[in-house]
Amino acid sequence: MKRELIRKTAWSLVKKFNTNDPIKLCKYLDIPVYYHELGDNILGFRTNLYGVSSIVLNSASDSQTQRITCGHELGHDRCNHDDNTDFLQRSSLYTRVYGTEYEANCFMVELMLARNDIDESVDTQEGILRSVSIPTWAANYVDWPYVKKLLVNQTSSNI
Repeated sequence: MKRELIRKTAWSLVKKFNTNDPIKLCKYLDIPVYYHELGDNILGFRTNLYGVSSIVLNSASDSQTQRITCGHELGHDRCNHDDNTDFLQRSSLYTRVYGTEYEANCFMVELMLARNDIDESVDTQEGILRSVSIPTWAANYVDWPYVKKLLVNQTSSNI
């Protein structure tokens, strides 16, 4: 799926349901979210059995990690990935440049950017990430030229 379509998909969900919280979006989309102890390495996974998706999050993770993981797993669902089970593991948080993991991470980033006012006083990429709760490991999935346009538009609308 192309980046522009991923962005459009994420932003249209946020607009329709008035939230960018992936756990709430799953509720609105009738995608069950379960919490289970998944050990130290698995953050969560999505299953798709007989066309019915569900997401399982690691109950030992903090709420921010659960939110990010849910956004990633929701990305698998919304990008129509055919795998029966997609796992997000701590060891797989390195940059992908294509494929289903890349698309799911791009979706999560777009979801986090939607409906967030980026702090205009922040002048570093790390600061921008922090201002919209995107983890630093996901910096390579951010479309920085697009974020720059968002900042310009946000600044001009505040004048």
